[in-house]
Formats: sequence, C-alpha cells, structure tokens
Amino acid sequence: MPTRPSASILQATLGLSVLLYAFDAQAHARLLKSDPATDAKVSAPKLIHLQFSETLAKKFSSFRLSDAEGHAVALTAVDSKDPKVLEAAPVAALAPGRYTISWTSAASDDGHRMTGHYSFTVQ
Repeated sequence: MPTRPSASILQATLGLSVLLYAFDAQAHARLLKSDPATDAKVSAPKLIHLQFSETLAKKFSSFRLSDAEGHAVALTAVDSKDPKVLEAAPVAALAPGRYTISWTSAASDDGHRMTGHYSFTVQ
C-alpha cells in the first residue's frame, strides 16, 4: 500500500518552491513603467522613459523605436542616473501615428535577459 508523505515534507517542499520562485522572479529586470505608457495617445514625446524592476546591466539593455511600417526611428540615448532606467530622445519630432518600443533588459546581478514591446500613438 502506498504511503502518504508527511505534512512536514509537504511543507518543506512548498517552502522551497516559494523561495525558488521568488529568487527567479528577482533575477529578471521587468518593465514596471513607461512614458509614453502602453496604448497611450500622446503629443510627440521629447523623451522616452522606461523604468525596470532591477538594476540594469546597461551595456546589454536597450530599446528601439519603430514607426507603423516597422522602420527604426532615430534616437539619442540619454544617460540616466537611475540604474533601473533607460531613456532616449527622438532625434526629430515624431509625426502623428502609431509607434512601437521593443526593449531588452539584462539584470546587472546575473545578466538574465528579458524582452518585450508595447505601442503608443502620437496624435
């Protein structure tokens, strides 16, 4: 007849699972806030600001801005003093239309990379 695991073994297993999940979640620099925000309708922004959950390895973290046709829009990187922030300014004023930001983040503590994208509209 099979035996059932004891409650203490189940509790230990659950506790270890929670710790491993928490450690893994902290090892990724997730996008927390952005300006312009996801799906926002805005005037042409002078600065694009992305804030992440972890300190970034900025050498391996970046973002790209594309227009509705997928063409890259020229940006000038801005050196933020906040180690969790990436910023850049469009070289020229953005014309009305839909734009997409594609980002890559690398956490400075372990180098884990994440990618994502979102869109906004300039009115």
